[in-house]
Amino acid sequence: MKRWQNVLLSLGLLGLVAGLVFAGLMAFGPDGNIKAPKINNTVKTVKLVGLGDSLTQGVGDETKQGGYLPLIKADLEGNYVVSTENFGVGGNTSTQILKRLTTQTKIQKSIQSATVITVTVGGNDLMAVLKKDFLKLSEAQIVAGSKTFQKHLATLLTTIRQYNPKAPIYLFSIYNPFYVYFPEMTQMTDGVTKWNAATQATLKQFNRVHYVDIDRVMSTGKTAKASSRAESAKDNPLIFTEDHFHPNNAGYAQMTKVLYDEMLATKNEWE
Repeated sequence: MKRWQNVLLSLGLLGLVAGLVFAGLMAFGPDGNIKAPKINNTVKTVKLVGLGDSLTQGVGDETKQGGYLPLIKADLEGNYVVSTENFGVGGNTSTQILKRLTTQTKIQKSIQSATVITVTVGGNDLMAVLKKDFLKLSEAQIVAGSKTFQKHLATLLTTIRQYNPKAPIYLFSIYNPFYVYFPEMTQMTDGVTKWNAATQATLKQFNRVHYVDIDRVMSTGKTAKASSRAESAKDNPLIFTEDHFHPNNAGYAQMTKVLYDEMLATKNEWE
């Protein structure tokens, strides 16, 4: 008799446990009040629009892929879905870039939808000053040219902001491609330094506009891998040998590195 009582007791306990399990499933399962947390697998989409001159176009890039834009895309693609649009035109000055922006709806629409905007401008404005009298160039001439450029730059940035008030803008500095070839032209080096300093002051007038300083590395050609080659061979390993002005593949890689570091430091603005 006692044996049957033990059996019945065991069956009763099993039934009680089963009932509790069933009740728990009803309360916390798909139809209960508490839902399982959802995992967000959405990957951030980044649209990067490049506006500017030949440095954005990618002149000197022997792969013909478009200079730094495909390189920065590759750097970001591990964590983001990245698309790029390239509106760089070789030879454009600041006023010519502004004219394209104000007259071409394709550029305007692309800027409007951009997550990140990059700009290269100023090199051709400087070249316009150099062409007047390169051998007798004075620092005063460069400073005067810089003052005019800063007005144009401010107008360009203001216009970009009219189409896109929020996307961070990353503006590259200019550099001295003749530094290695004409180191004795100190007025040129000093002039470029002051030009870039004036540009940084202009950028402070705007929100979410960042200065990408490529002057030192591009002017001297000195990188971790080529610290002494430029001095010993009297060439710049980052400059395209066919024109001694534009970056080559290695030069665009260095530009991309500086841009990438600046973007990471300010990713709260575009992520």
